[in-house]
Amino acid sequence: MASPPAHLEPRVLRWARESFGLSVEEAAVRVNTTQERLEGAERGERNLTMRQVERAARVYERPLAALFAPEPPEEEPQEAQFRRLPGAPEPPWPSEMIGLSRRVRERQEAAADLLDLLDEEPVWPEVNETLNAPPEAAAEMIRGRLGISLAEQASWRDRSGYAPLRHWVDAVEDLGVLVMHDGSLPVEVMRGFASLHPIVPAIVVNTQDDPRARVYTLIHELGHLYQAERFDVANLEPWLEQFAGDVLMPLDALAEEVERIAIADGLRRFDEIALRFGVTPRAAVVRAAQEELIAQEEADEILGRISARGPRQRGGGGDYYWTKISRLSPAYTRLVFSALETQAVTYAAASSLLGVKVGNFERMRGYLDRRAEMG
Repeated sequence: MASPPAHLEPRVLRWARESFGLSVEEAAVRVNTTQERLEGAERGERNLTMRQVERAARVYERPLAALFAPEPPEEEPQEAQFRRLPGAPEPPWPSEMIGLSRRVRERQEAAADLLDLLDEEPVWPEVNETLNAPPEAAAEMIRGRLGISLAEQASWRDRSGYAPLRHWVDAVEDLGVLVMHDGSLPVEVMRGFASLHPIVPAIVVNTQDDPRARVYTLIHELGHLYQAERFDVANLEPWLEQFAGDVLMPLDALAEEVERIAIADGLRRFDEIALRFGVTPRAAVVRAAQEELIAQEEADEILGRISARGPRQRGGGGDYYWTKISRLSPAYTRLVFSALETQAVTYAAASSLLGVKVGNFERMRGYLDRRAEMG
């Protein structure tokens, strides 16, 4: 049976497409219609079928009801500030990036609603604190709030980088920040971003990146959250890079390790130094050179060898439940289960919030408990 025509406000249909960053040509392919028909529908000269509108809602990542609105809504501009590699595309962002930012924002709003239902006070300050201090002083302050000692950091010696990543994620989430992992975009496009929110800020890091590099991105973006009122990006980015280095590799501790580890081969030496701090060898070399702990010529030689050996091979796709919890953020997942246990939300609502069938809840809880026991 033929799908009936759908009568939409043309401006709404065009808004849904443009707000997702798609050209008419790209959207027509994804909606499974012709470019001429979609252009005609956006001009009010033709109608899409109901089936095509349902598909368009999925493509544009909008509720179906939003496409039947009488006029386009007024939306706040995207607030996420993406940390991109040199040469990565500037805005306008690709649709995948827009969709990711939108999903993160929806999860933040859901978390804020859950805190309200549970009558819990948010941990993050209602007004973001700006650290008007040099990066070294700000880093010392934030490291104290994160509660991670140098001795504890040194005990995480894990060449895979996952143990340091887990500990830093937990410490940042204890500040009231949701930390989410996503691998839908290549590292060359997006390494990570911070999404501002007065109650539940969020940080996203890219699972396609080395776990040790994700740690650096995580702390860099935490700096973005604390510096939310500083919009002079040209001056802010160097501050954030220095801040992240100071948090992860305090200068005195780094100088001590550079002096202590007396391996003649520079690359092997910095492999060990990086392991001590849970960062990439490249990050350790760059910081050591910047702080004049080693000569720039030595740094260039080691960096060249790091580039020559290429990126480290990472494992497969990982366990479904670990991946799911990481994508949602451990703190968000625990919040949903807390709301379910206190009957603040129904099983159906929790299933929708987690994207997991009710029958899988116990297993997912088990993974959360195992994660907490890892310490």
